[in-house]
Amino acid sequence: MKKMMYQGLAGLCTALLFAANVFAQCGDCGGCASGFACVAAGGAAGPAVAYETRTVMRPQLVSETRLVPTTTYQTETRTRMRTVTRQVAKVQTREQTYTVNVPEVRTRTESYTVCVPVEYTEEVPYKVQVPVTTEVEQTYQVSVPYTDTVEQTYTVCVPQTKEVEQTYTVCVPYTEPQTYTVSVPVREQVEQQYTVQVPVQKTRTETYEVCVPYTEPVEQTYTVQVPVKKMRTETYQVCVPYTDTVTQTYAVKVPYTEPHTYTVQVPYCETVEQTYSVSVPYTEPVEQSYTVMVPYTEQVEQTYTVQVPVTETKTATRTVTKCVPVTTMKTVTEDHGSYQCQAVEAAGGAGAGAGCGACGGSAPSNPCGGCSTACNPCGGCSTACNSCGGCGGAAGVVGGSGCAPAVSYRQVWVPNLVTKEVPVTTYQRQTTEEPYTYTTTSYVTETKTRTVPVTKCRPETRTRTVNVTRYRTEQRTRPVQVQKVRTEERTVNVTKCKTETRTREVPVQRTRMETRERQVPYCEMMTETRTRTVNVPKTRMETRTREVAYCEMVPETRTRMVTVCSMRQEERTRDVTKYRNETRTRTVPVTTMVNETRTRSIPVTKTRLETRTRMVPQTTYKTEEGTRTVTKTRMENQTREREVNYTVCVKQERVRTYNVTVYENVTEEVPETYNVCIPVTTMKEVQVQVCKPVPTTVQVPVYSYGASAAPGAGCVNCGGAAPIATGAGCTNCN
Repeated sequence: MKKMMYQGLAGLCTALLFAANVFAQCGDCGGCASGFACVAAGGAAGPAVAYETRTVMRPQLVSETRLVPTTTYQTETRTRMRTVTRQVAKVQTREQTYTVNVPEVRTRTESYTVCVPVEYTEEVPYKVQVPVTTEVEQTYQVSVPYTDTVEQTYTVCVPQTKEVEQTYTVCVPYTEPQTYTVSVPVREQVEQQYTVQVPVQKTRTETYEVCVPYTEPVEQTYTVQVPVKKMRTETYQVCVPYTDTVTQTYAVKVPYTEPHTYTVQVPYCETVEQTYSVSVPYTEPVEQSYTVMVPYTEQVEQTYTVQVPVTETKTATRTVTKCVPVTTMKTVTEDHGSYQCQAVEAAGGAGAGAGCGACGGSAPSNPCGGCSTACNPCGGCSTACNSCGGCGGAAGVVGGSGCAPAVSYRQVWVPNLVTKEVPVTTYQRQTTEEPYTYTTTSYVTETKTRTVPVTKCRPETRTRTVNVTRYRTEQRTRPVQVQKVRTEERTVNVTKCKTETRTREVPVQRTRMETRERQVPYCEMMTETRTRTVNVPKTRMETRTREVAYCEMVPETRTRMVTVCSMRQEERTRDVTKYRNETRTRTVPVTTMVNETRTRSIPVTKTRLETRTRMVPQTTYKTEEGTRTVTKTRMENQTREREVNYTVCVKQERVRTYNVTVYENVTEEVPETYNVCIPVTTMKEVQVQVCKPVPTTVQVPVYSYGASAAPGAGCVNCGGAAPIATGAGCTNCN
């Protein structure tokens, strides 16, 4: 493409140089001046200039469509055989001996105490109120209503509004200091004595049985599948790709330009006078009648019912459960031992100073020759001949060193277990029947009469003036912008395409099948019998002893400081907001009612009393006494026996069968699907910018000479006769 651009530019430069030589005169060779023809020696006339149209090739960029080979990849699914090794599960049954603690249920007889309810009957007197109903004649009065028309004068309150000056009172706040008394709490520390139950830890020896596990090794034979690797030769097929060239015919869309005329609707705006109607509101007073409900009060006699409470006292029996303390004796073992001083022989020889060896050899010597201690002030060995326990010589003398070894003393706790009976208090529940009195309130219905004021309303028709808003229609004018359109014709260049058929060589990717061989490893399982030692868990019963700690509570009196809160009075000051009244004046619209007297005829309902007689049932009560049998229950203690089941674990050996899963490797051929990307070459249309020479028409001047010009005239100043070609200036200036 660059080469074509360079060729176009070279052609353009050649055309420009050609045009410059045509217009140039003989100035370069020192001959005729520019613009003048070369004058012959004989003084002939100058050349005639004529313009000629010629075609020049100019470079121009043009877009054209080219077909470019493009390679794409398509996914293709293929199938191949693959060797797969899978494990096949095989279940084997084996036996195992194990020891089980089997629970065994045994029975023992146990005595226990039960509170049994015992029913008994008792005669109880009671009283009953028996109702007696009788018919009684009763005289009563009835108000019989009747209607009468009465002329009535009534007063209507008509409202009138006036502006009245009004005096009112305002509460203005102000602040004033105030002294008040406050009770301030004061805390003091007071010493208080209290009793605490202090736990004392003691121990006792207890014997118990333990099931001790132990392990026993057992030799066991088992089978193992051992894998062995081997090789085998396998034949397989391969799809080998290769490329082939094919001649392909394709169609190309070649663009060309064609003028097209079309019509356009161009919008424009125009101002038009428009007439429209407006509804103008105005107010007009209208006389209007309306109805008012005027209230009035009327006294009406009303009958109402009242519930009058009546109180009765009744007696009943209830069951009460109490906790009664019961004291029993309990056997307790206590240790009343004490610390005692015991003599212990000390190691050492009987040489000089051996009489006080146990005391470190530096104890003061005494006539007995021994060591003086708190237990034995003589410090020597007591004999029949020497009650002092010495050896008859001075301490530290060799002759007197024949006494026994030195003795040391220590404090040893000597137990003294004492068993005694201790009273223990427990609480038992006792149920008793207690009589109690309760009050019952019942209500008796009574009918009473009262006079009640009833407010009623009567309608009245009145007249008032009301402002009514009405509308009248007016015609007005306004300028309105109206949008219109005009039709215009326009021309545009339309690019169209024509189809051309072309031929090209296309490489096609194809495949062929080839048979090949390969070495494939596979695994084969060999069965081996092996021996192993397995630890089998077992248990045995052992009797052991342990020290069990238990706690005994001892009461102890202690002292503590308790905070006691008391109150003291303090006087404090605070600011209190108070209010004072101020009198002010304002103008208030006051509506007063003016009474108007009017007359109307109203129907009035009146009543007159009539005396009537009726029979009324009257109920009276008479008291009757009777006796009834009441069943009561009391609780009695009974001793019973029952069989109690308890469980003991007994050792038992059992044999069980368990399944072991063994896996064997099995090799098999499995079809496998896989994807292959195959290249496919296609032709794709691409827009390319190409520089092409375009023929262009140019006006070129051509010079011609008349017949009087001798062929050998040439230029006067050129130093010689040069031939002048037709249509050119000086071709050669020598």
